[in-house]
Amino acid sequence: MNPTLRYKSHTVTLQSGETALDALLRVGADIPFSCKGGSCHTCMVRCSDTAAPSEARKGLPAHLVQAGYVLACKYQPQADAQLEPRRPEDMLTRCVLTEASAGADGRVVLQFEAASEIKYQRGDRLRLVGAPGAREAEFELTSDPAAGDFLLQAELLPGEAAHCPDWLSREQLAAGGPAFGHEFDVRGPFPAPAAVAAASDAGETRPPPPDPALWAELGDGRIARQVLEAFYARVYEDERLRHFFEGVTMDRSIDKQFSFLKQCITGEKVYMGDRPRNAHHWMIISNELFDYRQQLMKQTLQEHGLSAEQIERWTRYEEVFRPDMVKSEPWPRRMGGVDVMREGFGEEVLLVDSVCDYCGGEVLSGTPVLFHLRLGKVSCPACASGVRGAQPCATANETSTAS
Repeated sequence: MNPTLRYKSHTVTLQSGETALDALLRVGADIPFSCKGGSCHTCMVRCSDTAAPSEARKGLPAHLVQAGYVLACKYQPQADAQLEPRRPEDMLTRCVLTEASAGADGRVVLQFEAASEIKYQRGDRLRLVGAPGAREAEFELTSDPAAGDFLLQAELLPGEAAHCPDWLSREQLAAGGPAFGHEFDVRGPFPAPAAVAAASDAGETRPPPPDPALWAELGDGRIARQVLEAFYARVYEDERLRHFFEGVTMDRSIDKQFSFLKQCITGEKVYMGDRPRNAHHWMIISNELFDYRQQLMKQTLQEHGLSAEQIERWTRYEEVFRPDMVKSEPWPRRMGGVDVMREGFGEEVLLVDSVCDYCGGEVLSGTPVLFHLRLGKVSCPACASGVRGAQPCATANETSTAS
């Protein structure tokens, strides 16, 4: 018998070789995810399975492993298990202080750098970890994550001063405050009690001016295509990057990037796809991962004989769009100045015969199906039910026999 997973209101029996994430998406579970390859940790969940394989915990800090967390995209359970969303109280982050100040009105403000990314919205709360068992002082995050600044800022909430650790006491602040570089831990973030403001509307990034001479130096595009063919061959094999291209053929990726690059460098209107912000709106991409991608590109450019000056001219057309790609949470698509969400699930009745993306069985026209809005994957009624032993889809042979 295949194992069964429970997550929120969903119960699903896994199919052979299926990860927990794919099984939950198949039945329409609202579970956050991005890369599906274990790089971003977006799909991290708490798990009752104490024997989860090490691959499902790769890259997680020791305290989260001890608390039972796994990466749903890497977790293939061998027995029934209960999964739960991450708890803010389990999220500990080491930080380095850059500034602490206290105003005449008693306001205490911290400015600091986090050793690992904290995914938050303005108005979320952090708790300052002190002595074991002690009440933890609570701060409100006042910095804007959309600004892309590596420094975070937080303000002590009213009535919380009595719970600050000794290094942030009123006496310490009066004496000049803790030293620059002081290390401390925070817990969270915890959602603000009231709804937080929507993410700021980032304006559309424009590429640098065209450089037709560069296109000519690239053999009028011939060398550019060779570079992209070699680059995407690497990307589609790369453990950190290939998961972002699931369901997209390599030829399609090369063609889209070639036309986009040609439009940027020559100024010709040849690209018909989304702007980078919309094309990457769902991808959780850190600055470190963007740098990793850029290093692969520079290496490929060097191998194709481009000079350092030509590489700089090429990569500036990619680097300028970094603010449209790097983020800690998915963004909505922007269509005509309006946010359009492309996450979650929809239900639809098929107008033509199709195939279930999970069991491979034929799904006849007139059948109601579940589909993921971003991935476009269709679950037949049996797969969407998640019930062990449910009647599978009709196969092509069964259909033809019945007819």
